[in-house]
Amino acid sequence: MFTLVLIPLRFKNRSPNLLRALYSSQPQQESKKDIGKVVNVAIVGAPNAGKSTLINRIVDRKICAASNKVHTTTKMVRAMCYDKDTQIVFLDTPGVVNTKEQKKYKLPESMLQACQKSLRCADVIGVVHDVSNRWTKNYLNTDVVKIVEMVKEIPSFLILNKQYLINNAKVRTLQYSPTEWSDQTPERLIEEAVRAKFLDFLANEIPYNLKIRLEYYDEIEEEDRIVCSVSVECPSERLARLISGAGGGRLQQIKSHVRNDLMEMFKKTVLIDLKLHVKSKPELENVV
Repeated sequence: MFTLVLIPLRFKNRSPNLLRALYSSQPQQESKKDIGKVVNVAIVGAPNAGKSTLINRIVDRKICAASNKVHTTTKMVRAMCYDKDTQIVFLDTPGVVNTKEQKKYKLPESMLQACQKSLRCADVIGVVHDVSNRWTKNYLNTDVVKIVEMVKEIPSFLILNKQYLINNAKVRTLQYSPTEWSDQTPERLIEEAVRAKFLDFLANEIPYNLKIRLEYYDEIEEEDRIVCSVSVECPSERLARLISGAGGGRLQQIKSHVRNDLMEMFKKTVLIDLKLHVKSKPELENVV
């Protein structure tokens, strides 16, 4: 559980899409042109500090992929919620990483700039800090401190309170329709949900070597359900067998957990098929 308190941050003397553009439960409206109160909230912190989980609990949807391993979030994702006439746009960012971590986990180059990008869009910065870690609970990650110091003029708080965010909203053109709750396509959301579950179920760096791609997606509105199929590419037969488990049991378990997360996300029935296959080796060209 999160404790929601207001703690202003003060730093002194420290060194420096396929089917739809957006998912919505109703047809798109022209309300993006409406004027209302909007607050952009960048959520930053060290890897696995609980940023995505915090946002999911506030918006009451599993929009942001979350797992028990570091680097589940690899790009900035927006999640929206509303309080009366105020639109709150949460910017979920990857954990602040250094070059060494990027190489170790084979993280995309764009991940390193994601936090800076979110700060440029923010009216408020929320710094999520993991106080359950006895080794780091008494001080903030130095890389996180440096990135927040780059924008000292923006209000920043250590543990967030939704009511405070509303007080920082500004009158402007609404960025999203009230029927929208994420800036990601349903295809992207499904891929990230699958990836997060592989991170949960597989040990060490195995899940970081998988390529996950949505092959089929269909939203059947009259039946209030979604049907989809996801391809998971493995680098070797041995790894594929390890992931599948005895009799395919582990893969079925992952599939069941993914389905539950997607149903909580989309608020409707979801049927999903996970297909595991081995990466094909390129044919050698004849040398003359």
